Amino acid sequence: MLTKKQRQKIKEKLARFLKYRVLHVDDSTHRIALGLALGVFVAFTPPLGHHILLVILLCSIFGANKFVGLTFIWLSNPFTYVVLYYPNYLLGRRVLAFFGTAGEVESTRISAMFNESLSFGHVMTGFYTSEFWRELGSFFVKIGFEMFTGGLIIGAIVAGLAYFTGYRLIDGYRRRHPHHFPDHI
Repeated sequence: MLTKKQRQKIKEKLARFLKYRVLHVDDSTHRIALGLALGVFVAFTPPLGHHILLVILLCSIFGANKFVGLTFIWLSNPFTYVVLYYPNYLLGRRVLAFFGTAGEVESTRISAMFNESLSFGHVMTGFYTSEFWRELGSFFVKIGFEMFTGGLIIGAIVAGLAYFTGYRLIDGYRRRHPHHFPDHI
């Protein structure tokens, strides 16, 4: 467990990173906010190991800031997999059940599978083994369509919120500090 001083130091480093690596990016407010939104969207999608390629592709297509997009895909990490992907699965399962496409695996087993396959300890110890990736692939084959469906829906909603919130925060910051951004105001 982290001490109060360690947590404070992490918060300060994160705030400094966001201030100087995101807010001060030499790009338009729209492109930065769009990169943020696309990074968040991709973080909610389940193709582990392909997030970097996916966000670069989407940022290129939509003209968003790639650096900011790459920064925010890290919302999806071994600490947050279960928190992000389990609600995706639950929503996707409900949506697909509504349309008559029920999942094969019962929900109690799914919860256990999430806790086993995507637990921090399991990911950290098995990440570099072929057995881990075979197990993860099997897991995603069983519930992948539900996770992908839910991830698209939740990711789109969160990305929309991220865009509008990010745009307003970046724009407000740049208006309060115009001497840093003479070309953007």
